[in-house]
Amino acid sequence: MIFTLIRGFFILLLTVVITYFFSFIEKMPGSIILEIQEKEFKFSIIVFLLMLLIFGFLFFFSIKTFQLLIAVVDFFMGKETALLRFFKRIKYRRSQKALNNAIIALVEGENQKVLAETSKALLNPDFEKAVSLIKAKAEENLGNQENADKIFKRLLPIKETRLAALDGLIRSKISRGDLVTALELAKRSVILKPKNSQSLNTLFKIQVELKDWIGARKTLVLQQNLDKKTRSIKQRQEALVLYAEALKRKMESEERNALETIKEAIKKSPDLVPAVCLASDLESSIGKIKNAEKYIRSCWKINPHPDLAKKFANLYPEETPQNRLNRFSPLFKNFNNNPIVRSIKTELLIASEEFPAAKRIIQPLIKEEPNSSVLMMMASIEKGLGSSEEIIQSWISKAFYAPRPPVWFCEKCNYSENWSPVCKKCKSFDSMTWGTQEINNVFSENKAILPFEVDNKTKTFERKIEDAELVQVSKEEENRKNEN
Repeated sequence: MIFTLIRGFFILLLTVVITYFFSFIEKMPGSIILEIQEKEFKFSIIVFLLMLLIFGFLFFFSIKTFQLLIAVVDFFMGKETALLRFFKRIKYRRSQKALNNAIIALVEGENQKVLAETSKALLNPDFEKAVSLIKAKAEENLGNQENADKIFKRLLPIKETRLAALDGLIRSKISRGDLVTALELAKRSVILKPKNSQSLNTLFKIQVELKDWIGARKTLVLQQNLDKKTRSIKQRQEALVLYAEALKRKMESEERNALETIKEAIKKSPDLVPAVCLASDLESSIGKIKNAEKYIRSCWKINPHPDLAKKFANLYPEETPQNRLNRFSPLFKNFNNNPIVRSIKTELLIASEEFPAAKRIIQPLIKEEPNSSVLMMMASIEKGLGSSEEIIQSWISKAFYAPRPPVWFCEKCNYSENWSPVCKKCKSFDSMTWGTQEINNVFSENKAILPFEVDNKTKTFERKIEDAELVQVSKEEENRKNEN
């Protein structure tokens, strides 16, 4: 607004100056006499000045008219002129509009419209690179991969479009299952632009798919150096890659190399439960039980988990339930209110046939987290205490309809399975999480009813089998009643 006021002020000032100038000229005495062929023409000064202005305007108009005539002649002769540039501007605006329409259509998924608009946009050669990329993407979306590949290959030698063309060809190779070629192209893409996060992510995904764990780790290191904000996440992912490499070496009977690798993984992520469990297995396999215990105890302090409890129990498979309870007792300190710890402690108490103590421990969980595991344990406790069949079956019925206990499942596809760095179903990396899966029936897919099981048989697990059978019988009776 202030600039508008300033501009208005200067216009007013200029008007005043011009008005004053002409009024001053008009008041000046005298006249101007022109003599042409012995004829005299007498003018006042103000009229003479106006005549000069008119003459100047006519002269300027004549020159421009003459230039226009020349431009028309040059136009028809094919020369670059202002007229030709005028028509070029019209064509440019049309091409620009077509390019904008193509981009909008691509976002909206109207791929046929994209192809139509890109043809119009190519009227301007300046848009050729961008139009080609848009057209290639549309062909890709329509399933015309060969057409898309032809465009990408044509754009590959061009510096500005080389990276985008490589990305398109990588997608093409992945879709066709040619991961080896895709890997080479992805490496080329990273060499071309080492700090491009998209190129690094693509390379990493291919390396994971090919189980190239050594290469995947190198890529993660590059990503850590690139973005400090995500360094902690990448370090955890590096631990997952090291876990996969250790597991591979274990399967190849390279236990000692596997142990060294998994130790490195634990350093990167001390709370990674599967890595600690694998380290415990490897230490146990070479007879170093105390080292295996040490790994479990260290991780337990950070992240108490049923998998750790299971490994800890199976270190001494022949011990009595009471001895096992005593050995676990130090782990329970400072975790009295932890639901996982309460659940594990309850199961151990049931195995030791200390049913009153087990009932005291589990009662808060029934109010706070009444999942099927907790309710099944309560049924076992009631049976151990000698309660009636009605009470026992009521707990079993509640367990049948209760939410499932926490399990490992994929956040991307909800697939439930033992933990793995890569989901076995959707192949997503680092997507397995521990939590409650959204499945209605506790017995539908996962065989585990309780979160913590010991490999050797106990009375508890015999009762668990019996209770599962009772559930089925109870369900059948209920169905018969409804039919009647």
